[in-house]
Amino acid sequence: MCHGQAVAAFPEPKLGEPFSGVVEGYAYGDPSAAKKIVILPDIYGCNPFYQGLSQRYADKGARVFLVDTFAGLGELPENTREAAFARRGQVKDKTFLDSLETFCEAEGVTGLMGFCLGGLYVFELARRDVSFDLVGLYGFPQGLPNQDDLPVPFDYLPSVTKKHIMLMGRDDSSVGPDNIAKLEDVAAANPAIQLTVYDPVGHNFLPEIDSEDPTLKAVAIDALEQSDAALL
Repeated sequence: MCHGQAVAAFPEPKLGEPFSGVVEGYAYGDPSAAKKIVILPDIYGCNPFYQGLSQRYADKGARVFLVDTFAGLGELPENTREAAFARRGQVKDKTFLDSLETFCEAEGVTGLMGFCLGGLYVFELARRDVSFDLVGLYGFPQGLPNQDDLPVPFDYLPSVTKKHIMLMGRDDSSVGPDNIAKLEDVAAANPAIQLTVYDPVGHNFLPEIDSEDPTLKAVAIDALEQSDAALL
């Protein structure tokens, strides 16, 4: 589930300059850049996939903030789904997003890209009608349980007015086919939700940009092009 390894199509992964405050993470690129992008990783955190992606956007002229959603919760004891979800359960979702909004306003953020758990946060930021552009991949429209619960996206998405992009895979077993079909119905009735559901991929398709399968590679390229158009 989700990303981890470096992607050959991206620059060599490395941690950027650490920053801390109301949120923590790693900064890339020119501080004076006009475009300022936040990247929210999946449950595995700021791993080589996201480091390479952050450097890619920095190389395109943006200031990039790879936010560590799990700051203060320690490193994963093992790189397993169980360990990642155990740590994810300690994140106070609403408190984290309140702090993230404060950070984005202070830094003049122009765009945000969220994956998996970060994709869920994209739905919530759209509900909050933030001023910056939003791109989500593999978000959870049914919500995720948490000790500091956010509203369930399906409850508010029919009336949300903030335009946002959400990119999903038809065969996403983590989100579930019924939830993806329901999201398609909601998006069809609300033009603020710019939804693309790709065949024949599942939950983790952006790394397929390295694939030798032309169909899978084309999906990843299209997803990245949509993201670039929104964020840059």
